[in-house]
Amino acid sequence: MMGMMSMPSRYVILSVRYSFLFLGFLVAFYTFMTVKGRGPFAVMNSLRMGSLFCLSEPKPAHLSDHNFFKDNTQLRLVVAYMRGGSTLTADLVRHTERDFYVFEPLHGISQAVKRNDSIQFLNGTKRSIEEKELESVYTEILFHWLTCNFHKIDIPGLTDAFIGYHTPEHRNYYACINPQNTTKSVIELVEQCIPLLQIKCHKAHSRTLKTIRLPVAMAGKLLEWLPNLKILHLIRDPRGIVNSQFEQVVTEGKNLSTSSEELCQTISKDVKSFSELHRCHGSRILSVIYENLCQNPHTMVKQLFEFFGKTYSKRVKDFVNRTMQGPVKSCDYCTDRGNALANAYRWISKIRKGALQTIDSHCSFLYSYLGYQKLDYNKLNTTKTSWMPNYS
Repeated sequence: MMGMMSMPSRYVILSVRYSFLFLGFLVAFYTFMTVKGRGPFAVMNSLRMGSLFCLSEPKPAHLSDHNFFKDNTQLRLVVAYMRGGSTLTADLVRHTERDFYVFEPLHGISQAVKRNDSIQFLNGTKRSIEEKELESVYTEILFHWLTCNFHKIDIPGLTDAFIGYHTPEHRNYYACINPQNTTKSVIELVEQCIPLLQIKCHKAHSRTLKTIRLPVAMAGKLLEWLPNLKILHLIRDPRGIVNSQFEQVVTEGKNLSTSSEELCQTISKDVKSFSELHRCHGSRILSVIYENLCQNPHTMVKQLFEFFGKTYSKRVKDFVNRTMQGPVKSCDYCTDRGNALANAYRWISKIRKGALQTIDSHCSFLYSYLGYQKLDYNKLNTTKTSWMPNYS
């Protein structure tokens, strides 16, 4: 009959109908699982989003895949800000057996670039480096310091006065490149003396660098190149940093407003970069608040040593006591001044009311996120502290 549907046709329609219902159920199920953060779609999306920053290059760098370093030596990098407590913190981190330590390895080249000098490297090459490519060059140079590849390191860095002043363990090398009487050129002296550094570097159980000149985003490239590298990002109250910079006159001629704005914009970018890097390198990058370190030295230093895979021994505990809780010394750059917490908050009794207001105008947007309180001048001098993450 014309009005009746054949049995095969009815089965086809029912089959199609059930197929659509099943597909609809699957779509609804996976949508629900994705919203809940579970299921293959969510996992794939998480991997895709989590890898975006790891694969991105904030600025181009010139090391290719074959440069990736394969070595069991533990590598450590402290990234911080000028007058931000990094000298003390790095001294704590490097207080391990046979550590090869370099204090501000980028200082020499940064000063040379400011003078518009052509930069010579130990392998004989020369480069004119523009300001816009500095961060990429910095990243490459740190790679070479961490891998003992001295022939690709800049001569200003290999002859910087900081080596003699801040790393007495390298005094033999520094004396070697600074003889009283010589007819040799600087590069000849470095070539002659560099084995003194190479031997120490290659025999080291760990290598530690600390720098105030590398953005966290570029440090992320080093995590890709160096599988054994771990990075500590150190943050201090911007009010304490800026006040100290002006006390020590290390502001490069900038006024208070400009210095505050630039510092806090830099910290803001670094905090964002840290957050993104932490998603894909979580166990290899750690952020520490300097005031927390000074307030809870044994707890925090133990945490640092656990992060770097080292034992928090009695020797380290004694060093912490002596360095952070010993008699107070009066000095600008030494790290064993005692009473680290009082030194960390010394700025509160020194800062002027107008200066505090200026810094707040540029930096207060960061305070609550980092655990600092925005306090007026009188309240600040009453509490005598600014890092209060549980303050109400």
